[in-house]
Amino acid sequence: MKKRKFPEQVFFRFKNPCYLRAIRDNTEIIARRMGFDEDQVFELAMIVDEAYANAVEHGSRMAGAAELEVEFLIFKDRLEVCVKDTGCGFDTSCVKIPANLRCLSSTRGRGLGLISMLSDSYELTSTPGSGTVLRLIKYLCAQREFVA
Repeated sequence: MKKRKFPEQVFFRFKNPCYLRAIRDNTEIIARRMGFDEDQVFELAMIVDEAYANAVEHGSRMAGAAELEVEFLIFKDRLEVCVKDTGCGFDTSCVKIPANLRCLSSTRGRGLGLISMLSDSYELTSTPGSGTVLRLIKYLCAQREFVA
């Protein structure tokens, strides 16, 4: 049997942002194959959805000219996902990430809050005029056995 080399990489690049479903499906497939439990699969799918939707909405403001990249790095103990756009970028110091999503009266503006709460760690990098990169990490927790 061939020994696996880590990290393994799965990479997507889109000029047309209509591939949210493909990204979600691949996130779920990768997470399940890695051994994440169903709650973690759901969390991963949700945070990658949010990151991709934000890249589409905010990174494509220049007449839809942005290119989107999604990279999955598969390690033995974690999944790292990087969502990158080539859009207009922004000043990250102006972003307020809500600590509690219940305080929002709208369903808008929750993306980074969800990402913050459901990922084990994340990093948001953006420069006006240069696009945005969101890198998130979710660790694979050992499956627990419950004794009744």
